[in-house]
Amino acid sequence: MPISGIFYVPLHHQSDRKTMFKKTDPNPQLDMFTAPVMQLGCRASKKYSDPKAWHNQFYSLVTTKIDEEIFKPLFPEGKKSGRPNASIRVLVGMSILKEGYGCSDEDLFEKCEFDLLTRKALGLELLTDVTPSIDTYYLFRRRICEYEQKHGIDLMQKCFEQVAGDHVRMLKISGKCVRMDSKLIGSNIARQSRYELIHTTLVKFLKANDLSVLSPEQQEQAKGYLEEDSSKTVYRSDADTLQNRLALIGGFIMEVLAAYQDTVPVYGLLHRLFDEQYTIEDGKAVLRDKKSVKADSLQNPNDPDASYRDKNDQKVQGYVTNITETVEEGKPSIITSVQVETAVFADCHFLQDAVGNSERVTGSTIEDLYADGAYQSPENREFAKNHDDMQLKTGKMQGGCRWELIPHDEDGLTVREIATGNTYEAVKAVTKQGTRKRWRIPWESKTGWRYFEDKDIKSYLLRKQIESLPPEEQHKRNNVEAAMFQYSFHTRNGKTRYRGLLKHRIHAYSRCMWMNLRRIVIFHISTFQRPIFALYEPLREVFCWLEVFFTNIIRIPVVNYVSLGMSANDKTEYQNLCKTATF
Repeated sequence: MPISGIFYVPLHHQSDRKTMFKKTDPNPQLDMFTAPVMQLGCRASKKYSDPKAWHNQFYSLVTTKIDEEIFKPLFPEGKKSGRPNASIRVLVGMSILKEGYGCSDEDLFEKCEFDLLTRKALGLELLTDVTPSIDTYYLFRRRICEYEQKHGIDLMQKCFEQVAGDHVRMLKISGKCVRMDSKLIGSNIARQSRYELIHTTLVKFLKANDLSVLSPEQQEQAKGYLEEDSSKTVYRSDADTLQNRLALIGGFIMEVLAAYQDTVPVYGLLHRLFDEQYTIEDGKAVLRDKKSVKADSLQNPNDPDASYRDKNDQKVQGYVTNITETVEEGKPSIITSVQVETAVFADCHFLQDAVGNSERVTGSTIEDLYADGAYQSPENREFAKNHDDMQLKTGKMQGGCRWELIPHDEDGLTVREIATGNTYEAVKAVTKQGTRKRWRIPWESKTGWRYFEDKDIKSYLLRKQIESLPPEEQHKRNNVEAAMFQYSFHTRNGKTRYRGLLKHRIHAYSRCMWMNLRRIVIFHISTFQRPIFALYEPLREVFCWLEVFFTNIIRIPVVNYVSLGMSANDKTEYQNLCKTATF
């Protein structure tokens, strides 16, 4: 049975199965006897065929817009290339729908087989149209990952940008104003103690290799570790016992690494774990201090890519997703850039690539970029300045501000402590470098002085500039939080169904394509309703006064013609009006 969210590979070697590239027929032949619309009742048929319904919008705005040529490199060419591939549009559409529904692979295939709206969204118009097999679906996603590993080209990113670009051009969005934010996403792995991590990694290696390479004594040790339940060991052991066991298992891992060639399975993973958790002193494995183990160290052997990050009391073993979307009055926000990296990746490092991605999608140069204070850095400010003087408008920078630094004259500096209001005239200090500007004030410290540098002044002035932004400008950035909420809506305890960086990227692109579609559908609905409501309001007033007239003057009870579609507040207001109205 395939495991939901994990790219399952059947026992037979699908990677050896050759298929040739073939585009989906844009004009499939219809059959009135197998077309669902011919078998449905009048009301159901109307909903099924409604061009404004989500499934038809998905088909017209997503499925038909997917450029299958992007995925052509995944399939060999030539006479011996094998049978044609399944519809790439359908396979990509299935991935998008899965993240839209937030369902498992099994539920997805059930919907594709028996849900008429899902089938219509994918272009499976006839009851006889065959859904790609689950093996084909897994193989397609696996090929995308393998292609990126080999060539460094993310085909799903190219597909996302191509579809998003079509949406931007259709809605005539300028793309000159964007905003971005990041979200920590946990991998589908269990949180392990230090001993559990080391033990499970060793067991993974031992299960993948022939134990006959080891000496008889080492084989007995290996069998003991294979039979051991590391979670029970941790539960039953005190701190000193665990330290001793960690030292013993470290020595055994060192012996194992020496006994095997570095080409055997899982060798690299075990070697990485040993280097991160141990050092060698006098020929013995010595456990590193826990504080010296880096955040990008191995978190779980089942997901070597995942890293650790503690941000705003959120402790995550996994990845960080950065989303950039357009901001334009009267138009939906379209996501133009999606980036996924390991959790230790700092927010400020996303900005420059995100700008390039967004401009490639929209075809416009960004003039205003809204983000939070974590995206501020000297490199990004310099980038914005050189990028057609792009305005980088961020929220408040992280950390508090203790000092107010006011430069004056040529080299003068006034320093005010914000908490106390004490003011000092700083004195220019001599530096060894000569060119670096530095000031000092008397202070109770070892040196007797408190020093300030030119970078501190620049940081303070930047902070003041950010804080001076009007509220409406700050709200533009804050609204990106809605996108982050929508993106992580189907996660369970902040975790996805996936393991591995590349699989999380496929998840992110698919989810964001679904989000773009939903925003367009909602926009079309609201745009259609505006003129209707504009006409409805004066008509409602007329009927309201007519009812008041007939009820109060002629004393004829009449049906409330305008009650349909009225809110509770509207009805209350109307009833009060009827009571107080006079002519």
